[in-house]
Amino acid sequence: MTEHKFHLAMPKDLPYVWPDVEPLITKCLKHNSGEAEADLFFLPIYQGQQQLWIGLDGNKGSIPTIVITEVIRYPLKSVLYVHIWATKSGQDYGPWVQAFEEIKDSARVNGCDFVEARARKGLAKKLVTQSGWTEKQTIVTTQL
Repeated sequence: MTEHKFHLAMPKDLPYVWPDVEPLITKCLKHNSGEAEADLFFLPIYQGQQQLWIGLDGNKGSIPTIVITEVIRYPLKSVLYVHIWATKSGQDYGPWVQAFEEIKDSARVNGCDFVEARARKGLAKKLVTQSGWTEKQTIVTTQL
C-alpha cells in the first residue's frame, strides 16, 4: 500500500521545486475566474506569508499533488485558508483526504480555529462525504 503524505516546503527551497509545482497550479487555476495566475503565488510563499505543501506518494516521478495555504487572522478567529489544492490528474483527491490531516495539524499548531477552502463541486462533495468537512456557503458570480 502506498503512503500518501504532505510535506511543508521550506521557502528557501521554492526556486528548486517551482518548475514542478507551477504547472499544477496553472492547471488548477483554469477553473477559476481569472483572479490569479500561478506566478502570483511565488513571492508570498517565498516570503513565508503562504505555505506550499507537496504531496508525495512514494512513487518516483513528478509531484502528484500540492496545496497552497495561508493563515488568516480575523478579529475573533483564525483560519487556514486553502488557496490551491491541485492534483496532477485534476482528480484523484481521495487518497489525499486522509493525508490532509497533516495540514490540519499544522493549522492547529498555528492557532487556527478551522480550515476553509473554495472548491469545485466535485472536490467539495468528496471533502464533505469522505472527510467530515461541512459546506457552509456557495459562491456565485456574475461577469461584469
